[in-house]
Amino acid sequence: MTFSPIRDSILPSDLDGLYIGGGYPEEYAKDLSENRSMLDSIRRFARTGKPLYAECGGLMYLSKGIELRSGERFGLVGVLPAWTRMLDKVRSLGYVEITLTQDSLFGKVGTVFRGHEFHYSELMEDPLIDPAWQTVYAVKRRRTDGITREGYQKGSIVASYVHMHFASNPQLVEWFVGRCRAENVPSGGLR
Repeated sequence: MTFSPIRDSILPSDLDGLYIGGGYPEEYAKDLSENRSMLDSIRRFARTGKPLYAECGGLMYLSKGIELRSGERFGLVGVLPAWTRMLDKVRSLGYVEITLTQDSLFGKVGTVFRGHEFHYSELMEDPLIDPAWQTVYAVKRRRTDGITREGYQKGSIVASYVHMHFASNPQLVEWFVGRCRAENVPSGGLR
């Protein structure tokens, strides 16, 4: 099922999981912010314990809100305990390799997959200030071989700037769908 966070007032009923992909929420920040019923609907979904995955623009949408380059702020879902802000130049661009450092929606600790980052925004606060959140990704960048911690997880919510390349490890989809079905996750993962 699909939905529009701008045009629809609530999420579709009977969702078993929610995937909020990338995009450009800064271009629609005012409209997204004004759709309070959808913001409330996503907050309610986040409290159900069902899988919720948000990447890049989705991470921004789950954050407290977006600060545009002009300094204007627009409140958003507020599940991720941090604001995002737009920058004048690219913050991150390139391919990455992820190793799970904790069991997650996408596999057990040690699972490896690839993805890419492309964003002109950054988190203004560290979500880990809230002890309920943890990082579950060790992100290795191809250009520097540096490793950073990312992939913010709280219960069955994961938010990341990384755009996953699901074909790099097809088991990622099996794990996520297994969690959405509330069935046994392959190889005994998170419940």
